Amino acid sequence: MTVDVARGVGSVGRTWPQPWASTGSLPPPGTGSPYVWDTQSAMAIPSVARAVQLITSMVKQMPLDAFRGVDPLPRPTILATLDPERARSWFVQVNVEDYLLNGNAISYVTSLGSDGWPLSCTWVPSQWVTIVWFPDQQIPTYYVGGQQLDPTLVIHVRRGADRWMPWRGVGVVEQSLNTLQRVAMEEAYEQGALSSGGVPSVAIIAPNPRLSQEEADQGKTDWLAKFAPVGAVSSREPVILPAGTVVTPLAWSPEDTQMVAARQLSLTDIANAFNLDGSWLGANTGSMTYKSPGPLYLQMLRTTIEPVLQDFEQVWSDKMLPRGQSVRFDRWQILRDDLSVTVATLVAATGAGIMSTEEARQYLGLGLRASGVPDVSTVSPVDTTETPQPIDEATPEDTPAPDAPSEVTP
Repeated sequence: MTVDVARGVGSVGRTWPQPWASTGSLPPPGTGSPYVWDTQSAMAIPSVARAVQLITSMVKQMPLDAFRGVDPLPRPTILATLDPERARSWFVQVNVEDYLLNGNAISYVTSLGSDGWPLSCTWVPSQWVTIVWFPDQQIPTYYVGGQQLDPTLVIHVRRGADRWMPWRGVGVVEQSLNTLQRVAMEEAYEQGALSSGGVPSVAIIAPNPRLSQEEADQGKTDWLAKFAPVGAVSSREPVILPAGTVVTPLAWSPEDTQMVAARQLSLTDIANAFNLDGSWLGANTGSMTYKSPGPLYLQMLRTTIEPVLQDFEQVWSDKMLPRGQSVRFDRWQILRDDLSVTVATLVAATGAGIMSTEEARQYLGLGLRASGVPDVSTVSPVDTTETPQPIDEATPEDTPAPDAPSEVTP
């Protein structure tokens, strides 16, 4: 990310302090190129992708509702659709991804209602955006591809703040770049050790103690010609040694080279960078007492997801809804426990008068009464023991004669 401090220019999507970062191109090839330089390269690390997918998948399945104080309101159009061309879940996901990785989630209002409040918006990748700020400006100016955006229509959610440029947030990639670089280097080292390690794949002890070097080389060539796959390129070639040679095994296995231990420590570092418990990424965290899903998700909600939701709720409330109304993610979507625990909780809540039976049924997704369909449990069965009422039979005088003329009212 390049910055002209005197002019106050910053690109919110840049993280690697190299001259090529300002142009948006890939890092230069060569041995000195970084393994991680932006969000795309960071997401190539499986543990980073897992952490991002875990958080975003939790948030994207929460419906968005409008409230006035603690009272729910009918869901506005902007919260039901956000971007009419995209799914609401997708829109939330990409915004949270940018928030976590880049530190800046940016959307742009595309239509306004008659009251002047947004009806729809679109996601703008933070890598596209450049922010310009001058000391006499109350809000910064946003540019995408050299085109200036209306700052009043920009919805900008920041993750923390850059102390030198407080108008932009700081993502996990920029904040933990050295750690991510080390993890990527570990993967590259392991890949090289497994594919082209220098340790011979086999040692052949020739019975001839006076074996010449030419004969040993010819024997190796013959071995490769017979057993090596066609077209295979590897430095793990067999070695032919004279009789009496002692072969000492080197650290060939991943356990011997401490790759497994390094991977576990890296998982813990990635979990710490995303404020996650290491168990969610497979790191060794010791034995855990069994818990139902509800408490586990509640802990994750309070420690990891709630800070993210708070930033989005406050910014989206100010930008999307009239004053006095607020945006709120429905946390109950991820706090639902297994059915037996949920039913027991609802029974206790209805018995204590905290919830009504209708609210409990709606919470379970039943809602028959609420939709106007009678509950069969409340319909009285037909009593077949009652004496049936007699049916009136027509008398002869009530039956008109076949040839009698009908009366016609003039």
